[in-house]
Order: sequence, then C-alpha cells, then structure tokens
Amino acid sequence: MNMNRTFAAVAALSILGSTAAWAQSQPPTMEKPPAQSMKPEVKEIQGTIQSVDRTKKTVTLEDGITLAIPASMRVAPDALTKGAKISATYEEKGGQRVVTSFHLLSAPKS
Repeated sequence: MNMNRTFAAVAALSILGSTAAWAQSQPPTMEKPPAQSMKPEVKEIQGTIQSVDRTKKTVTLEDGITLAIPASMRVAPDALTKGAKISATYEEKGGQRVVTSFHLLSAPKS
C-alpha cells in the first residue's frame, strides 16, 4: 500500500506541475479595451446663414442646423448676417454644436 500512496503522490505532483506550466503558457483571456481619446470629435460644416440669435449666441443655417458661438470667439458682426455663406468647425458638447473655428466664405448678396 505504501507504494500505491507513493505512486498517487507522484502522479498528483506530475499533473499539478503540467497544469501550472500550461497556465503560464496561455495568453491572458481578459484584455483591456483600447484607450479612447477623451478629446471630442471635430466636425466641419458649410452653409448659408438663415438666422442669427444674438441673445443666445447661435446661428441657424438654411438646412436647420444650429451652431453655438462661444463668447470667447471673436467674430466680426457683419459675418453673422442672414445670407452669408460660412465654413465652420465644431464639437458636440452638451447637446450643442459649439463652433471652434469660423470663416466667412462670402458676404450676403444685397
């Protein structure tokens, strides 16, 4: 019987040793998702101004898209007029399209 115990102990150690070696050779099963940039996506738009709300500091284009002009942005008053063609980049923040750059493409036709 002593021999059977010895055989059982050797067999158990052999199995444990091969399991540990197998576990070390396997790639990790849980991977971290790729880090996403915390920077908001910048989008471009071009259009013709349909209306300007100076109180809310917004511009609505003919296609119905409304752009918020931040107080920190300096825009010539004559650039924000109905009929002016503009090009702008914006970021979506808090459900608004907030302008990051603004260019007058052509003044409104008189």
